[in-house]
Amino acid sequence: MKKTRQSLHKIAELSNQEYKTAQFVVDFLATCNPTSIHQNIGNTGIIAIWESKNFDSTKHKTIAFRAELDALPIPELNDFEYKSIHNGVSHKCGHDGHMTILLGVANYLKENFDKINQESNKRIILLFQPAEETGEGALQMLEDEKMKALDLKIDYFFALHNIPSYEKNLIVCRENTFAAASTGIIVEFEGLTSHAAEPQNGKNPALALSQLTTFLYFLSEKVIEQKENKDFVLVTVVDAILGETSRKSLSEIAFGVSPAKARVCATLRSYLDEDLELLSKKTEQKAQELAKKYDLKLKISYSEKFAATTNTKKSIELIQKVAKKLGLEYQNKEKPFSWSEDFGQFTNRFEGAMFGLGSGKNTPELHHSDYDFPDEITQTGINMFVSLIEEIE
Repeated sequence: MKKTRQSLHKIAELSNQEYKTAQFVVDFLATCNPTSIHQNIGNTGIIAIWESKNFDSTKHKTIAFRAELDALPIPELNDFEYKSIHNGVSHKCGHDGHMTILLGVANYLKENFDKINQESNKRIILLFQPAEETGEGALQMLEDEKMKALDLKIDYFFALHNIPSYEKNLIVCRENTFAAASTGIIVEFEGLTSHAAEPQNGKNPALALSQLTTFLYFLSEKVIEQKENKDFVLVTVVDAILGETSRKSLSEIAFGVSPAKARVCATLRSYLDEDLELLSKKTEQKAQELAKKYDLKLKISYSEKFAATTNTKKSIELIQKVAKKLGLEYQNKEKPFSWSEDFGQFTNRFEGAMFGLGSGKNTPELHHSDYDFPDEITQTGINMFVSLIEEIE
């Protein structure tokens, strides 16, 4: 499995471009005797199913597990033999490790599925989704007619994520919100250009830009002050441009022109989906107010929208039970993780949960350019998923 993970690491691909990765996964799955493999779901998504001839979804349980296919647009600083062959693209979130864990489960099913069904008839689904990093892949699969046609009545849906800064092989989980909801919001103002010597003859959006940026900077604390439950919300301004947004360098700045365009981009983040809607609403209202005040055209759009990943009590209890059975330390996380995860689209529809798998206290953090998934935790991930299959009746 170490060799498998390193092979996946080497061919890292961006969201919705995971063609080599998907083919690698399909080729591996084909050696594990699944009942069926379904490809190109939601673009590059894959569903592998192990099911006996007498399986009945009204009587027997369906258990699903998910891994992610995509990597990140981050250059790799590591210089090992299996470093990414694609410049500027690398697995800096550990999706290569997550895929390897699922392929390890497939390898287990190759040898043990018949035995599992002698004891308790079950259907096992391994799902590999594209575009997790952009928050698109889960919905792409769920809304694909090919997946709908499969009519998968999933009783339990699980996923894991490796977690740096936690002891290796520690299982980290919590009920309700596990990872935050988030979205990128893009606000664009457009006025009218004029000569820089006569700015009064144009409509320069500079004040709208600066006032919206300031508003967003303090929005988090204002919302928290107004909320009774004081749940986490966060607004981070990630980009602000005045003038032509396609400008590449200082040499392209027109000092003789009072500009017409401005753009502000921010990430809105919260533990609850309803709080994310509140942040969006307040941002839109302020942008509309400023556009009217300065007589500007306004365009608002969204990108990379993630639902909150929520865990059900029943699924958490199963995770706790198998962790204890395997002799693994379990930690209940007091507060959700502030990062977001596309798995929330699945837990919005199915009973399920995501848990964290500690990847080491002294390892680089997720999305750092020198990060590399630790192979030592792979077997623990496989054992957790296999034990969940065995535990669920």
